[in-house]
Amino acid sequence: MLTFTKALIFDMDGTLTLARQSLTENVEKELIRLCSKYKLYLVTGSNYAKVEEQLGLDLMLRVFDKIFCCNGTVAYNTNLDPDDEFGALEPEMIHKVDLTDHYSQADLNHITSVLLKYAAKNHTKYKTGTFVEWRGSQINFSLIGRNCTTEQREDYVKWDKKSGDRDKAIDFLESEFKGYGLSFRKGGQISIDITRIGWDKTYALNNISESPDDCVFFGDNIVPYGNDWEIAAKCSSSHAVKSPDDLLEILKTY
Repeated sequence: MLTFTKALIFDMDGTLTLARQSLTENVEKELIRLCSKYKLYLVTGSNYAKVEEQLGLDLMLRVFDKIFCCNGTVAYNTNLDPDDEFGALEPEMIHKVDLTDHYSQADLNHITSVLLKYAAKNHTKYKTGTFVEWRGSQINFSLIGRNCTTEQREDYVKWDKKSGDRDKAIDFLESEFKGYGLSFRKGGQISIDITRIGWDKTYALNNISESPDDCVFFGDNIVPYGNDWEIAAKCSSSHAVKSPDDLLEILKTY
């Protein structure tokens, strides 16, 4: 059966933008061109504040139909009607789930304690701050700490590729929390996304009107243990992106 591309789904960090950086003018122009031909969706592990900081509110409203944060578990409608005087003026949250709906505070405290102990014993060259970031439906765990500088981040990326630092952490956490119903995936360059099994990026497809067979996904983490792995497999096709510049070359065919 023939399928037709109706929607393009993008990751953010490492795909549309460099990690934690703003969108470039060239990528912005390409998104504006594409939104006249396809529905555009964003599915990121980041929270809403980071998305607005990196993409800008005007572009979010102009090109995306919906934006999905925290790996799709928090959904925002960005296709607003400018002629509806009673309608929303900013991205409107339309769906949200939370770990507190499934785990007690004692469980969450235990998970956090295990993460912090593991970070304390880990032999990463740099340790900065914010090793555990609470995102409601997701816990973001970073062994170097999310407060690292760009230079420290780049150093950790090299170390992680050489040592498999995050892979080892995921193996430990899967064993430690067996039976908890938790999923552990590498998010971005320096962190691990911890959420419930099934709350990966494919969760966003529940709030997308197009069939996955009509969608194409673009992401930089389409690898085992990567948080783009499941959604890339679910869509009709996908592109493993190395950088925003690489993305621009790929998008020339669309």
